[in-house]
Amino acid sequence: MRTIACRRMLGCVAVLGSLAVASAASPLPSSPRRFVDNLDERCYQILPPQPPLNLQLALSFLDPVLVKKGLKAAGVVLQEPQRLCVPVEKNNVPPPGDTLPFISALDWKCYGVKGPSLGVKLQLTQLNKIAAKLLGPTVEVVAGPPQQLCVPVMKNKWVPQPAVQHLDQYVDVECYAVQSTQSVAGKPITLSHLNPLFKSRPPEPLKFTLPPTQLCVPVAKDNQTPPPDVLPFVRYADVLCYPMGGINLDSLLTLTQLDPVMLAHKVLPEKVSVGVARTLCLPVAKDGDLPPGAP
Repeated sequence: MRTIACRRMLGCVAVLGSLAVASAASPLPSSPRRFVDNLDERCYQILPPQPPLNLQLALSFLDPVLVKKGLKAAGVVLQEPQRLCVPVEKNNVPPPGDTLPFISALDWKCYGVKGPSLGVKLQLTQLNKIAAKLLGPTVEVVAGPPQQLCVPVMKNKWVPQPAVQHLDQYVDVECYAVQSTQSVAGKPITLSHLNPLFKSRPPEPLKFTLPPTQLCVPVAKDNQTPPPDVLPFVRYADVLCYPMGGINLDSLLTLTQLDPVMLAHKVLPEKVSVGVARTLCLPVAKDGDLPPGAP
């Protein structure tokens, strides 16, 4: 009887231990669709001169549409850092509460890359309701050569919460030049910063001026696929980038890598000056393949 009781007690301890571990981490957003729909990023120029990183990486597509088309990402050599992208909200509508911590901590440092043209025509769906109403529900683009690889970083040693970092550290995107005839000139939008370092800045009323120039698609580096629990979120993290000037960021920042592959390559923190506003990147889906779950 004592043996049975001990076994039962040990089983209870094991169950309680696993529950404690599970409860220690905050849940992910309620669905990949809910996360991606709110993935709006404002990109600013990192001022030269900055030394090239000269880091060679093997890339592979995570996006289901590109994988089904049989397309393969070429390896790249990371050159100088060119842009910093930071999260914003549109028209004073913040992401929902379960998603906001993940979006507000997602910053990208974008390095220049070169490679062969993707050479594919894509029908893109605007995922965010505000963007769809403003710009139209769909847009056609032709994707050309890669221009940048954007990797997640933290600014000025502001460390995300563990559960937030668990997702955000794997959201890497490769940005390709695109051509489009979409008519967007004069469409108004108001942008507000979500990142805690810039959240005190006032909302900025702006207008679209030109069609999109970049499509950024999720990739894995050096064959290291994100863990199963975050992969459904990461693989749909596509954004379409529109030229958009505005108020400069004008900040001196220390950027520290979050991505496990970049950390494994011992890429050190770097001080950069960030200035001119360049683009606004909005979440999209490709060829009707929407992220799973409810928005």
